[in-house]
Amino acid sequence: MRYLIIFLISFQCFSQNGIEVIYKYESNFQKEIPEDAFYGKVLKAAKKILPNYDFKLLANENKSIYFLKKGMSNDAYPEKFEAMILGTANSNSVFYADLSQNTFVEQKNAFGKLYKIISDFDIYNWKIVDEFKTISGFKAQKATLSYNVGNGQNKKQNREIVAWFAPEINYPFGPVGFRGLPGLILELNVNWDYAYRFKLNKIDFTDSKLEINKPEKGELINLEDFKKLKR
Repeated sequence: MRYLIIFLISFQCFSQNGIEVIYKYESNFQKEIPEDAFYGKVLKAAKKILPNYDFKLLANENKSIYFLKKGMSNDAYPEKFEAMILGTANSNSVFYADLSQNTFVEQKNAFGKLYKIISDFDIYNWKIVDEFKTISGFKAQKATLSYNVGNGQNKKQNREIVAWFAPEINYPFGPVGFRGLPGLILELNVNWDYAYRFKLNKIDFTDSKLEINKPEKGELINLEDFKKLKR
C-alpha cells in the first residue's frame, strides 16, 4: 500500500514543527560468528561498538535526515574498517527524505567515490499487521516488508524487515532509510543470519522550525543505475 497521499492531507496528533529522535543499535545474531573469516572480525566489532553509537533522525512535516551523530566515531579502528562495521547495519550513509517532492537521497561512499543515490520517497510495499505493542509509552503497530540489500539478483541478500510504527506520531520516517508508514518507526528489525534492530532511545518534540537540508556533496546517480554498479 501507499501512504504518501495520507500524509500530505493529514498531519495531526504530534505534528509540531519537528522531532529529534535518537535510535540505538542492538544485535540479534541468529548464527555463530565465523572465527576464521575477516567478515567475522567485522561482525564481532559491530556487536561490540555499534550499541555505543547514537543514530539521529531530524524531521519536520515534509523532510527528514538520518545520520550517525557527530563525535560518535571510534578512534580505536581505522577509518575504512569502521566504515565496514557501520556497513553491517547499513549505517555508513546519510539518508535524506523530502515527502513534498516524493524524493529520497542516500549519500554514500561506495567503490571509492561519494554518491548521492536518488529514488522516490514512496517505494516500499509495506504489509501492515493487526498486531500492537508499547514502545517507550507509545502504542506501536507492526508492519513487514521483504527487502533485498543488493541489486535484487542474489537471494542470499534478502531480508525480512519488521517495523513497529506509532500512528499517533505522524511522521512517515524511520531509521536507515526505511519510510512510508503512517507513523514514525520506533523499532526496525532487519532479520537474517546476523540480524539487528534499531530502537527508539529518545524523542524530543520541538515547537521551533527545524531546517533540514539536502546533502550537497557527491555524484548524482539514480537508484537503478547504482544497483547496476553492484553487479
